[in-house]
Formats: sequence, structure tokens, C-alpha cells
Amino acid sequence: MTAPSRSLRMLDVSAGYGATDIIHTVNLTASAGLITTIAGPNGAGKSTLMKTLAGLLRPRQGSIWIGEQEITALPPPRRAAAGLGYVPQERNVFRNLSVDENLRIGFEFIHRSSGGGEFAAARGRVLDLFPDIAARPKALAGTLSGGQRQMLALGCALIAGPSILLLDEPSAGLSPLYVTSMLDAVAAVNLSGVTVVMIEQNVIEAVRISHEAVLLAGGEIKGRWPANEFLSDPHVRSSFLGGIASKPGLREAVSNDASAA
Repeated sequence: MTAPSRSLRMLDVSAGYGATDIIHTVNLTASAGLITTIAGPNGAGKSTLMKTLAGLLRPRQGSIWIGEQEITALPPPRRAAAGLGYVPQERNVFRNLSVDENLRIGFEFIHRSSGGGEFAAARGRVLDLFPDIAARPKALAGTLSGGQRQMLALGCALIAGPSILLLDEPSAGLSPLYVTSMLDAVAAVNLSGVTVVMIEQNVIEAVRISHEAVLLAGGEIKGRWPANEFLSDPHVRSSFLGGIASKPGLREAVSNDASAA
């Protein structure tokens, strides 16, 4: 289902809107085959960074690389063809089309000349990850629950076989049950060899499945940690969580603050 794992790098990247830079001289490496979570307070520049990686924003300076291939000048369709999958937070499925039709569009966007057998095989692998939507292939996406639509959006990105997957708030607006299910699915995708870079509002759940965590604040990278050390680090507590994580009961205390990342 996927191409060989590759890394994703930003080297000295600045980008923004109008005359204003939102991210400043960002150096970021998402290691091949791992899950990297980008966390930070509201207004840190996380969405700008993600849109720059996806090609929706052109950096004012710096370069972006998939493995040894520079993609800085490539528009989003050519980045997708190079192996970069992207699931935006909103408007990520065609609500007036069925589950199967959405998946076919995702597949044929990259594999236009492939036969029906290849689509069927890719479809089967994707739906094995998401039994909730596998049971409703003819249902219109607009009739699905929020969690099911998010699963479909992830499936549409995966069906083309990307080597790197960008996720912008995959659990946003989901019930606690679907948050866990969604991130468990992301972990399963990663185990198949896909490098994952995600912004996630629920940092506690994100670090549960991640290998590395990066703190972005004020449009700048403030540090990088093994995921299981991120929320206990004093620098993270002071600059991101306002010191609240130093109090007893870390998991419960940080849940509300961490959800704003």
C-alpha cells in the first residue's frame, strides 16, 4: 500500500501571509518511518507550517525535502505524486459522494492509468483499517458521523500509497472514543511503513502513539523530545503548558491545556 519510508525536512523555512512571516527560519526533520507530533500553543504557527509542507503556501526562504528530493517549488498535486499525503482539518471529503466514490477519487488522482484490480486491492487494505466505514461503502460521506468522515479522509489519503502522511488535527471535534480509534488507526498506518507528521489538539493521546514531539511557539521550533518525555519536560511546561504539568496528576491536569495545541 505504501512506498518505502522517507524522511521529511524543512531547512531554514520562513512563510506566512501578505508581508508577514508566521513561521521563522524553521528547521524540522521528521525521521523516516516514525510519527512526529508538532505541538504548541494557539497562534504558534502550526497550521501555517503544515500548509507550507503540503504546498498550499510557498516559503519565502528555505527548502523542503522528501528524502533526497527537493519539493520546495512543487505544487500540491506534484507533491502528492512524489509520495506526500495530506489530510486537512476541514473540507477533506466530498460529502455528496459515497464512501467508495471518495476512495476512488483519492486513488485515481495519483494512479490514473491503473486497472480496477489495483484499486480493489488498495481499497481492501484501507477499509481493513476502518471497519466503521467498510460496512457502508455506498453511504454518502455527508451522512457519516464526524469520526467516520475523518476516517474516510484518512483512507482517501492512504489509498494512493504515500510514503509520508501529513495530518492536521486528525481528532478535532471527535468524541473521546473516536479520538482513540483515530489515533490507533494512525499508529497502524505508521506500522505499515508510512512516516507521519501531525498536528494534534489532544497532545496526551498524540504522544501515546508518537516517537518524537516538537514544540513550536512564536513561529519558531523551541525543541525536540522523545514523545514519552515531552509533557514532563520543564521547558515544555513553562513555555507551552504554563507550568501546570508540574503539579500532581499530570495526565488529568494537562488535558485541557494540551487540547489547545
